[in-house]
Amino acid sequence: PLLWDVFAISPYFTVSLLFWYSGLIPDFATIRDRAKLKWRKLMYGLLAFGWTGSTKHWQRHESLSLVLAGLSTPLVLSVHTIVSFDFATSVVPGWHTTIFPPYLVAGAIFSGLAMVQTLLLVTRKVLALEDYITMEHIEVMNKVIVLTGSIVGIAYLTELFIAWYGQNPYENYAFMNNRLDLFSPYGWSYWLMMGCNVLSPQIFWFRKLRRNIVVTFFMSVIVNIGMWFERFVIIVTSIYRDYIPSSWAVYYRPTIWEVGFYLGTFGLFFTCYFLFSKFFPVIAIAEIKHILKKSGESYKKDMGKVENESVDQLYHEVHAAHH
Repeated sequence: PLLWDVFAISPYFTVSLLFWYSGLIPDFATIRDRAKLKWRKLMYGLLAFGWTGSTKHWQRHESLSLVLAGLSTPLVLSVHTIVSFDFATSVVPGWHTTIFPPYLVAGAIFSGLAMVQTLLLVTRKVLALEDYITMEHIEVMNKVIVLTGSIVGIAYLTELFIAWYGQNPYENYAFMNNRLDLFSPYGWSYWLMMGCNVLSPQIFWFRKLRRNIVVTFFMSVIVNIGMWFERFVIIVTSIYRDYIPSSWAVYYRPTIWEVGFYLGTFGLFFTCYFLFSKFFPVIAIAEIKHILKKSGESYKKDMGKVENESVDQLYHEVHAAHH
């Protein structure tokens, strides 16, 4: 199964990287044309691959985007399905379950949106992007979070039901005793996961809370914590009491090296993200140019002024003609 991961993750990473980079090419050209410093003009010129904004370039760019979007969609499903097969093909109680593929796909969308919300709200505030990332965008994302959170909740309940219905004593013990029992050694982690991932997103049924920035940010962090505990529950509570009697005496405690690796992933991610925010546009300039031209607030204000001026002018003309 680990070999399947190589064939799932490698294309997924490659297509994601191409999709991300190709979307930035028109923006690199815009920055290249406006750059004052010579090194910036050279750097963005190399990154833009000679983009001129011609009709042919746009046609090819749109064709490429369509192909990559078409490839990305099944890859999103395949990569999380295959990762879940790593667990589902084993015989360990708590892992050997057929609900894993759709459950991990829904969980990936759920946690991914929560992570985007966390970064989006901070970036929006720091870079003053309120006119571009509007409250409507945030509200729609919160609606998807409550939907995917509910799907994940159904998956958790399905696992419990199958453990009871299947009458496998080992599977039943793994879920009913190791996880569901609050007083078992790791019962607290299961209930924390359920609270963060299933119960807390339900507050987004209320419009006022969906449109509250502070609540949205707090909830996105809560969901990220809950999804971390989901992985913790799947791995630790399934193998700390398994078929081997020696496992039962050990309570899992992470070593300093595990904690260091985990903190290192945070450091790597935020370093890359801050560098990206510093040198690259965080929102697609090319994509919103034509939208803002037709429906932006400044456009509406200008049109309002033009209409008012036209009405005033017409009034004065009629008034003068009358006299």
